[in-house]
Amino acid sequence: MSNKPPSSRESRRKAARQQQGASGRQPWLLPAIGGGLIVLAAVVAIVLANGSGGTASPAPSGATSSGSAAAVSSPVAGSSATGDSGTGAGDPVVTGASLVPLPESGADPAIGQTVPTVTTDSAAIKLDGRAKAILFFAHWCPHCQAELPRVQAWINGGGLPADVDFLSVSTGIDPSRPNYPPEPWLASIGWTPPVLSDTTNAIAGAYGLTFYPFWTFVNADGTVSQRLVGELTNDQIDAAVAALKR
Repeated sequence: MSNKPPSSRESRRKAARQQQGASGRQPWLLPAIGGGLIVLAAVVAIVLANGSGGTASPAPSGATSSGSAAAVSSPVAGSSATGDSGTGAGDPVVTGASLVPLPESGADPAIGQTVPTVTTDSAAIKLDGRAKAILFFAHWCPHCQAELPRVQAWINGGGLPADVDFLSVSTGIDPSRPNYPPEPWLASIGWTPPVLSDTTNAIAGAYGLTFYPFWTFVNADGTVSQRLVGELTNDQIDAAVAALKR
């Protein structure tokens, strides 16, 4: 056997092959990791878009102010700047100054302001000297679907005082989304409060709705006591009703 050392050319070739093998191990890892991150980001975006990560759903597309998805929503499209609306047969008629959209945080500037009055074919919000709890919901909103049966159970259990009216507003109505039309779904859960059908989103806009569910508690003199968003517990509803001036 020859003990002749390898030529310099052979040494260079061997070194090159070793370097290429080391740098080329599992070249699919980086693309696969990148693809996995893209898929994960898409899943997170879908979850956030459906509002399944919290207790409230955002107002419909076009109802939010410019900026991030978490921005405070502006009045729902179709509302009137002055609070007066109702251009078609069966559309709600809203009269009075609109409330500003509920801020995402901090004090609510609408507290103490007089709420707009509303007339629909089925029910009305009037300044009649009675305190009110008003619940805005969308038939497709998963948080509304979870909350309304609980609220109905609260009402059935005697949670609503005799000197407080409970009204509901069906808004964000969309034929392409679940539980349309809303009436059969409401009947299936035994919903008893009067329902104002917000066919033009004018009521939601006039009351400054930002997310669903959306609550407005009104004192007997017609002024805002509180506005709240998201699913409320029975204790939270009891507290808000107890704070009403009757």
